Amino acid sequence: MEKSKVISGTLSLTISTVIVKVLGLIYKIPLANLLGDEGMGYFNSAYTVYTFFFLLCTAGVPKAVMILVSEAKALQNPKSEQRIVKTALMAFLIISIVTTVLFILLADPLSNLIGNKKSAATMIAIAPSIIFISLAGVIRGYLSAEMKLLEIAVSQIIEGVGKLAFGLVFAMLGVRLKMSLPLVSAFTILGVTLGAMAGLAYLAVSSKTAEQGNNTGQNIIFHSKRKIIKRVFSISLPITASAAIMSITGMIDLTFIMRGLGSIGYTESEASSLYGNYTTLAVPMFNLAVALISPISIAFIPVFTRAYHQKQHELLEESFKSALKLSSFLAAPMMLGLVFFGREILSMLFPKSGVEIGSSLLFLISPAIIFSSVLIITNSFLEACGKVKAPMLSMSVGALAKVIVSYMLLKDPDVGISGAPIGTVVCYAVALICSMIVYTRSFGKALPLFSCCFAQILVAFASVGSVRLLYNLLAEGINNSILLILSISLCALIYIGFSLLFGVINIQKNEKIAKYTNSF
Repeated sequence: MEKSKVISGTLSLTISTVIVKVLGLIYKIPLANLLGDEGMGYFNSAYTVYTFFFLLCTAGVPKAVMILVSEAKALQNPKSEQRIVKTALMAFLIISIVTTVLFILLADPLSNLIGNKKSAATMIAIAPSIIFISLAGVIRGYLSAEMKLLEIAVSQIIEGVGKLAFGLVFAMLGVRLKMSLPLVSAFTILGVTLGAMAGLAYLAVSSKTAEQGNNTGQNIIFHSKRKIIKRVFSISLPITASAAIMSITGMIDLTFIMRGLGSIGYTESEASSLYGNYTTLAVPMFNLAVALISPISIAFIPVFTRAYHQKQHELLEESFKSALKLSSFLAAPMMLGLVFFGREILSMLFPKSGVEIGSSLLFLISPAIIFSSVLIITNSFLEACGKVKAPMLSMSVGALAKVIVSYMLLKDPDVGISGAPIGTVVCYAVALICSMIVYTRSFGKALPLFSCCFAQILVAFASVGSVRLLYNLLAEGINNSILLILSISLCALIYIGFSLLFGVINIQKNEKIAKYTNSF
């Protein structure tokens, strides 16, 4: 019996995400040692601003192309599929070039605006990567609809390896040439651009192979190029807007941290060091957990889209619950693992950085993992069902809550930098509540949050909590790094064992979903 493409696709993307994130950690550990907290402050400040411009060209593109190609596949119309992809490539090539030029021109005033003037050179160095990643997004959307998720996974690994290799070589070269920290940061970030080029090259070859094996069916083109562009933008713009809102709040967060800490007595270098610590230690660990959930939404969106348009309501509900359960199954142990073992993990990965500060910030931001995981699946479901504006609304309300909370807390001397992670937790919690309300009003039923998430959290708490007690008993007699690795492995085994024992996961695949996706 053929293996479910949803499960195999999710697995391949999850593995590639783990590899890419591990490469990112490998990248940041020596980079943090080379640049220090101050240099990482320049690097991460530029990257935070870049993320906004990057999202303008990429956030909604893969999903828009994925949804449109999935619709064309339902009609067995490869000609329309190819036209959608070619039209989207041309449109976003133009948009990404314009965005790149705009980012370069605004680098200096933006660096002044965020209160980190020396980060402008790093912004300019990373700007060209927007073009390559934008085009890659179109191809990834097409391959996702074709359920060619292994190709996407390989491209992500190639991109990550390129970023690591080129970035570290350039960083060491910059230090050896005795460049200033802002210039070393700019030199280092060129690795992102070269890695993006390599990933795009692989995707271009993969998409040609997919087209050659997809020539059966009708040869009727249902939409003109103008209508395709209109539909791509009608889907991608709200998705992009919701992602851009979060990016803007990230920049606002950066500004609030720099200016808020300055208002309570910190110098610019001290504030940059704290921001560098937060964005180098706490934020990447949170982002790693969230990134592992994204493959689930990518694998399920074609299922949601086709089931919705073919009015297969039972399949639609079953696939949504499966996605929620799978995301919670991954998110719960990661969240509690960072809560119980955050300090030890950071100490092993970043021995020369401010682990005491970083671990406390990681503890505070960890609860946002479970909120964001459910939010990702729920918003993807709403988008696939044609409600693309709903996530934008929920993220807007969440972002507003984050801005208010962060602004108030960062200027409080008793809270300081801790206001940033607290604001992030509030943001995702509020956004999830808004999306839950939209779901309930749209489908006449409550989001199955308790039935899909509670058991996973309970089992994860029992698993991680028991191992933490054992760790405390053995911590005096065993090397901490070895004990930590053994503890994490034991957590995973106990969690999987408990999940199987209490029926939290079912090793037998959902036959209906598997049969449906195998027809893709």
